[in-house]
Amino acid sequence: MVVRFVVDRMLGKLTTWLRLLGYDVVSASDFDLSAEEDDLLLNLTKEGRILLTRDRAIRSKAEKQGMPICFIHSDMAIEQLEEVYSCCNIQLEPKISRCTICNTSIRKARAEDEDALRKKDYVPDRLIGTIDFWVCDNCGQVYWEGSHWDNIRKRMDELKKKLSLKIL
Repeated sequence: MVVRFVVDRMLGKLTTWLRLLGYDVVSASDFDLSAEEDDLLLNLTKEGRILLTRDRAIRSKAEKQGMPICFIHSDMAIEQLEEVYSCCNIQLEPKISRCTICNTSIRKARAEDEDALRKKDYVPDRLIGTIDFWVCDNCGQVYWEGSHWDNIRKRMDELKKKLSLKIL
């Protein structure tokens, strides 16, 4: 079974981390809410998503309705990720598969994408044609495995080590 999540507005950094790990994460921040946030979140759990929240009122409503929920206590993103791991047994391996901005699946850039890559001021021209890039066809965001991916992997390795020490 594929684990999918819906998160409240208080969990923006956790949302990004989960998307970096390849998880399908819908955030209340993705919507221009005219309705109550908790109603939206609870409706999205009906799609088979696990609700991640720091909001006690939303937690109470979800529990009363028997919704799958993981209540997050920490305000630190890596500690929140540890809580989700403990609650949902997620994999802590970074994957370039989802857009961290809009949650859409991303694809490997093709030769015909090079002109569009050059138009992005944050994409180093010297790397185009030398490494793989990934593109989000929904929002246009571009990704590649730069030094930031080394930092992401390092953080996940540290978290996995911490979690394995807790088990012992």
